[in-house]
Amino acid sequence: KIYLEKCGKPELAKAAECFTLAGCYEQAAGVYAKGNYFAECLLVCTKGKCFDLGLKYVEYWKQYAGKGNTAGKEAPEIDKIEMEFLENCAFNYCELNDRESMMKFVKAFPSMDTKRKFLKSRECLDELLLLEEELGNFTEAAEIAWLEGNILREADLIGKARDFDKASSLILLYVLSNSLWVPGSKGWPPKSFTQKEELLQRLISFARHGSNFEAMYIVVKVLSNESSDWSTVKHLFIASQKCKCLIAEMLCCRKILDVHFESNAAKYDWHDMESVNIQSSEELISCSQVSIRTLLLFWNLWKKNIIGLLDSLDVLDVEEFGENRNFCDFCLNYFGARQQLNDLNVTYVLLHPAAEWVKKIHPSFIRRSKKMEFIDSRHFIYAARNHWHAELLLVGLKVLETLESLYKSTATSMSLFQQSICLLNIYEIAKFLNESKGKHLDSKSFEWRIRNFLMQSFKYFDNVFPLDPRQSMVENMISLRRTELSSDLLEEFVLQDTNNKGLLSYGQIGRTVMILLASGGHSEDLYKKIVGKIPTEPWKSFMEILGSKKSTERTEEERTEESVSVNPICEGKTLESHEAFSSSNSDLECCRKSLNNPSEVLDLVFVQKFSEALQDTFNANWIRLNDYISPGCFLYLVERFLILASQRRGSFFTTRSSLVEWLISEQSEVLPTSRLAINTQSLENFYYSILVMVKQFIFDKVGTVEWISRSKISVNAYYKLFVLRLVVILCLLCVNCGKYYDVLYQVLSNNDVRNQLPKYFYGVLRQGMKRNYLQTSEVGEAFRNASDPLLFVSLGENDTRKYSNVIPVQLGTNCNREDIIDSLFPARIGSQTPNTTVPKVMTNQFTTSPSNYGNQPKSLIMPLSEVTPLSEQILQMNWALFHEISDFLKLISSSENDGTFANISVVVQKVKEEINTHINFLTAAITLPAGKKLYAGEDMIKELHLMLQELKQLHSLLETSDSEVASAERLLKSLLSRKPKLETLLSQCIVPEDNNDCEEKGNTVCGEVEKIELPSATTNVESNNQVAERKQPGKGKKSKKHKGKGKKK
Repeated sequence: KIYLEKCGKPELAKAAECFTLAGCYEQAAGVYAKGNYFAECLLVCTKGKCFDLGLKYVEYWKQYAGKGNTAGKEAPEIDKIEMEFLENCAFNYCELNDRESMMKFVKAFPSMDTKRKFLKSRECLDELLLLEEELGNFTEAAEIAWLEGNILREADLIGKARDFDKASSLILLYVLSNSLWVPGSKGWPPKSFTQKEELLQRLISFARHGSNFEAMYIVVKVLSNESSDWSTVKHLFIASQKCKCLIAEMLCCRKILDVHFESNAAKYDWHDMESVNIQSSEELISCSQVSIRTLLLFWNLWKKNIIGLLDSLDVLDVEEFGENRNFCDFCLNYFGARQQLNDLNVTYVLLHPAAEWVKKIHPSFIRRSKKMEFIDSRHFIYAARNHWHAELLLVGLKVLETLESLYKSTATSMSLFQQSICLLNIYEIAKFLNESKGKHLDSKSFEWRIRNFLMQSFKYFDNVFPLDPRQSMVENMISLRRTELSSDLLEEFVLQDTNNKGLLSYGQIGRTVMILLASGGHSEDLYKKIVGKIPTEPWKSFMEILGSKKSTERTEEERTEESVSVNPICEGKTLESHEAFSSSNSDLECCRKSLNNPSEVLDLVFVQKFSEALQDTFNANWIRLNDYISPGCFLYLVERFLILASQRRGSFFTTRSSLVEWLISEQSEVLPTSRLAINTQSLENFYYSILVMVKQFIFDKVGTVEWISRSKISVNAYYKLFVLRLVVILCLLCVNCGKYYDVLYQVLSNNDVRNQLPKYFYGVLRQGMKRNYLQTSEVGEAFRNASDPLLFVSLGENDTRKYSNVIPVQLGTNCNREDIIDSLFPARIGSQTPNTTVPKVMTNQFTTSPSNYGNQPKSLIMPLSEVTPLSEQILQMNWALFHEISDFLKLISSSENDGTFANISVVVQKVKEEINTHINFLTAAITLPAGKKLYAGEDMIKELHLMLQELKQLHSLLETSDSEVASAERLLKSLLSRKPKLETLLSQCIVPEDNNDCEEKGNTVCGEVEKIELPSATTNVESNNQVAERKQPGKGKKSKKHKGKGKKK
């Protein structure tokens, strides 16, 4: 004070020093300030911790004082002093954790860079973020939020920076990943969490100002829709595809699969399962109900996307995703990961480090930095790949379980085709999962389940080769068998047998040969593998020839028309086989021309070896074998052998089922076959060998019944059918070679045989036998009533012979398999599509002439009317009518108010007339003579009677009142529900339109009728005693009852 009072301004510095020494820092600072000693003032303030006072002086000097006049200090030095003071003050408050006070000094820093540098050095990112936002630096503030791991704050700041697309993407990342990976979740289904709806609304508000609003809106709808119902989600899926939003599409796809998994069989629509032709995705999606085809559609869509995602994962190792951006973005959004570069190395920051998928990564690979956890790209890719492979397996297994459940719960009501569709898709999916498992994760827990599904799919064999071949002779089944998937499944069935240890049994050989004969395109390696597993020489030789023949057929299909060379791989084997055959089988002769055509030589060898193999099986001591060939399998091979041998004549008789089987198996187009390929004696020997087998099976009932029983087939259900097939084969022998009618008479005279045959079938044949001759037309009539028409097949030339009740088929260079098979199964009126407007359908429907209802196959060389009289054309059940009536009823309801359907009574009358036609058809089908009826169990008969009652009720209810319309709708729904059970039965039921008995029909058309005199019973026919002593395949001696029934080996 003395210096201050006595000496004045010149001694202010000494006065301030005295105050400082005395600890009076505020007075010292004031004295320094009064004398413009800036540096000393701030130093004293710092020493005395008078930070606020010093800050006031700083602010004061910035406004009023000239720094150049500050006690001789230069401006840069003064700035440095000021900055040191402010930093010291800020640091002091930072140490005291007084962030508010600290920020007063930070804000006084001379530049933004110094502020950022200080706050970052002290890890005061929250304060820096607020400071940046306060100053309007939203982009810089968002970067700080990113470092803090605060994605929602970052999104808000980016939104303030008007980058709305990025802001909405960040909120989507948070919401989606948080929905999927809440604690305890394994990634699906999405779950709710606090603020989810609020965040989705914020996302929409950002997206509305961005360039991708439509896609974001669909995603929000998907995420906000917790309940997954078919109608809502399918529309969201359609919208996601239109706007090309992969995230929404994949989420919808997965939700729709869940809808299918959670729906029971009653909720499934089976009407789209009636054709091999796949509907478009748009048509399937528009369906009001889920179905097996919608399940498969969305499984395949989802699988395709997952495979695409898996293929794109490697791109995550680089900064730019390129053309894989959509898949990569989805992956990051799904897992809640964000890309970050660390020294040019790509790493991924984890939004949910505790998520289930992260637990699969070893903890040592997870690094932590401040508030973030991250992993290298290679570990992220590894974890993502494992997750999606596991997800692919899990979802695939759920699809399989759903298909299995539907198959088991509705197998009795599904048609053979619907069952086959289920089994084929079970195989395809199980095969895919079996091939994709285990590549990137330990999937042993899945192996036994996949294996079980593969084994279940092998039931398809029984559908392709049912005990009653007529069951599979429907258009959709034939089309299905010609698909690549069907061939693959049947080949897999063969591989399962051949992969077992040991040699093949007769049962396995039989099943294998059936498949190989019925399909083509199998590899040469497969045939070699099978040959190595066959224990008997006849079947081994047959299989070698079959492999060579199939290989040659494939080669011929690839030749040009001018080429005559054969496959070099097979040529040596073909000629070698021919030489071996010629040296040991003098009965079968080839014309010299054939020697120049190895393919035809091979065909002849094939027939002979086939005969020897059948004889080997027939003579086996089956009683001691564990897996002998089944009756159905053996008869299938006999029928195939019969047609292969008969075709050498140039023309022959066969059944529709046998011809279709032959045509399906042919790889190349159907070509004419030479008449000179085989001599008469050899052909008769082949026929006689078949006769011997047929007689043995018929007359040794005890052995036959035991054979059926040991094959694990119900004797009561199958024996009638077995006898019918044997009689059909015997009839074919008779009409093809003009012999053995006495054996046929002998068989038909057998009381047991007569009791097993359908009465009408037996009656037609028996009537001819009473006259001592049997007309071919009568055989044709009997076959037609057995639902397997008789065909007269001409090879290579236009045969002008005509037979009543026999369908002529011309095979030659101008015909191919497609034309022939289509001609044998003409389109039925009942298969018309119902997806047309009711008035138009009704107009066409009720003006159709009765002749359009015929289901007799058309000939390739003559019109239908030349084969079957008009009076014999039949009615068919038109299932599509019920759909059309339903649409019509809906139109009635709407037209009552707007008057758009003026002539409603006329159309109603026509509808009732059509229903009345169906009532007559069903009544006739139920009341047909016993001989004409198809075999049906009590439950099927009950279904027919119930359907008839419902048709009658529907006829009376077709009025225009709302109440009657509602009742009619219920009846229509019930009628359609019976389709899976009754369609096959009714499609085979033959009902003449006039419903007259057809006993005398068959001779009224075609002019000349062939009459065949019965030959002597002594011609190449064994006596009854010889028949009784003849050994039967599989009928080895086990007791006195079986004496002479087979050779013991």
